Amino acid sequence: MHDHHVVVALIERLSRLEHVREVRVRAARVFSPESLTQAYEMLTPSTPLEGSRLVVEERREEHTCRACGRTWEVSADDVAGHVVLCPTCGNPTPLEDIAALEVLGIVRR
Repeated sequence: MHDHHVVVALIERLSRLEHVREVRVRAARVFSPESLTQAYEMLTPSTPLEGSRLVVEERREEHTCRACGRTWEVSADDVAGHVVLCPTCGNPTPLEDIAALEVLGIVRR
């Protein structure tokens, strides 16, 4: 569900642009590229971004648990609701502390 929310924010941010053919983003691995793309396709009709496509590049990201000190490469499997759970101790970290979606470029028609 966090994938959907981040795409809503992305569309709101880019909705003033016209003639967009492609939006390229780099997303933290807590996001599913397929879910991001699907949400984008579902949410862009009737917006200025209609007909454009989202291209997702994955960004690998390590996180260190504040409770136990374990460092690991975060993935979508570590997400539970709006938190990332440490695979060792289960300590939750708010997703917004880890999740990032960076716009790399916009290709216009």
